[in-house]
Amino acid sequence: MLKGLDRGHVRQRGAGGLSAALRMAVLGAVAMGLGACASPGEGGFGSSVFLDPAKYELYNCQQLVSTRRDVNNRVVELEGLMAKAETGAGGALVSGLAYQTDYRAQRAQRDDLDARIARDNCSAEVAPPAAPAAAPKRKR
Repeated sequence: MLKGLDRGHVRQRGAGGLSAALRMAVLGAVAMGLGACASPGEGGFGSSVFLDPAKYELYNCQQLVSTRRDVNNRVVELEGLMAKAETGAGGALVSGLAYQTDYRAQRAQRDDLDARIARDNCSAEVAPPAAPAAAPKRKR
């Protein structure tokens, strides 16, 4: 009945479909990677998306400085996590997926807090960030 249909021909098309799916997956991964390269860097639209312009409007200088210290500690923590993630295989991808959004949001908040501190003349009250405390020694 189906004289033109050959099993070998069907196998070839099935294998071709698989390689086409693989090619599409690789193409998608490359497109995502290039898209990340084209995303805005520090400042600009990429960071302003994460800001609520009125979030710190009613804060006094002490609250601004305290919040800025907490946000800065989180930025430093995320920088360390991103550096650690980038040392492994596929680390740049893992770092970007896991930490980049939070990092940009925290950096935008820190920049906004810096601007508000300068605007409100709170700079005299800004203390340098505290050094991390040394881990307590355990007795043996």
